[in-house]
Amino acid sequence: MRKLQRDETYRDLLRLDELLDSTLVRDGGPDRMLFLVTHQICEMWFALILGHLDEARSAILAGDPGTATARIGRLPAIMQVLSAQFDVLATLTPAAFERIRADLGSASGIQSSQWREIEFACGLRETRYLTVPGFTEQETARLVRRMDEISVADAYAQLAKQRRDAPDPGAMVAVEQLRAAMLDFDEAVVAWRARHASLAERFLGGRPGTAGSEGSSYLWRMTARRLFPDAWPGANGGTDA
Repeated sequence: MRKLQRDETYRDLLRLDELLDSTLVRDGGPDRMLFLVTHQICEMWFALILGHLDEARSAILAGDPGTATARIGRLPAIMQVLSAQFDVLATLTPAAFERIRADLGSASGIQSSQWREIEFACGLRETRYLTVPGFTEQETARLVRRMDEISVADAYAQLAKQRRDAPDPGAMVAVEQLRAAMLDFDEAVVAWRARHASLAERFLGGRPGTAGSEGSSYLWRMTARRLFPDAWPGANGGTDA
């Protein structure tokens, strides 16, 4: 981690020169810039989410559900910001979207390895995503590592079982608060997926997406996925267990 200096300016603190040089804020006209910068911002949020999930998992494994709840409890608000990104993209005209789409080539949002890492870190893991065309060796290696690690869902299930086996009212309250935070995050992700699907349908209709993806039909199916299925009522980790 870079050590901050007392005399750093706002520009220095945010590394604005490096940031703006590496982004696409001046690349190809306002519509294309809007499309690309929006996706870059999403990736920055994804990185932040991953950091929070890793800290939450470590806290759960250390028997500290309070810290885990605080970390995961912030994520629904982040997902709301990410959903609002789609509202911004919806301001594009169909013609502008078609021009941008024509230039995307084989690039597709399905190639976001960080989003797959988020899913894997939570516990939603599908090996088919390890072979998505466009991932670098480093990205695939990170996903494989996530496959081998204990997930947030696994860590929660272990903690919930420990607390059920050794009942303590205060401890169980903390576990329930963590579970509620996980479900809030899960719901926020479903809302984000639905907003994405709706936007894709608005621009694509039933046409396929880029890189051979199925477009809006695929995205609508993804809204049925849950990051923490066992934390929902009636499941092993839910209150009805």
